[in-house]
Amino acid sequence: MTAPTTAFLPNAGWELTRLRRSRRLWLLLIPAVAGPIGSTTADLYLRVPSTGTAQVLGLLITAGLGALITLDLVALAAGEELALRTHYLTFALPQPRGQALAGRLALVVAAVLASYALGALLVLELSAAVVSTVVGAPAPILSPAHLAVGAAALLVFLAGVTAAAASTTRSAAQALVAGVLAGVVVAGLASLLLLQGRLTEWFTVGLAVGGVAGFGWSLEAYRRIDS
Repeated sequence: MTAPTTAFLPNAGWELTRLRRSRRLWLLLIPAVAGPIGSTTADLYLRVPSTGTAQVLGLLITAGLGALITLDLVALAAGEELALRTHYLTFALPQPRGQALAGRLALVVAAVLASYALGALLVLELSAAVVSTVVGAPAPILSPAHLAVGAAALLVFLAGVTAAAASTTRSAAQALVAGVLAGVVVAGLASLLLLQGRLTEWFTVGLAVGGVAGFGWSLEAYRRIDS
């Protein structure tokens, strides 16, 4: 293996250890557990008239929980008040800073996406089992399959924006605020496009590309922290 590949796993392992020691590892269970349970409870309480609508509601709940976890974990992984950690600026690190951050971010983002994917799968299955479609019920506002993919792209986008903000401001708190604002803007824009009938798969692609660009910016900013 190459040197970057060899160092990738230890960096990801260290982030896993940090999450376990800080007891934030349990947060990853929220989208996979609370999402399906909460959506099923809502389906029964609200008496949702169709399976498709129930699936859309459940996916929105699960994606919302996943977004909150994404903002928290990515902000902490990339923005631990770097301006106050003078040893990052004084002593040379045993590996490039961008490489160190890549392993930590990869672990966090992959774990959140896996938790969301599991929660989304459970939501689709439980909604189909609990809710039956009533004759004459309106069609869901979105395709559940398209929404599931779009929500995953949203999580990638929020992670990228938060990581870029954290590496630029060197503050986890400011990165968290930037991620929240980005989520609000995306939600508003998606709602507007949906009302106009212009919400297509290109919006999902744009979110994914924006997230990847944010990761690239964060790695570059982290690499140049001492310049």
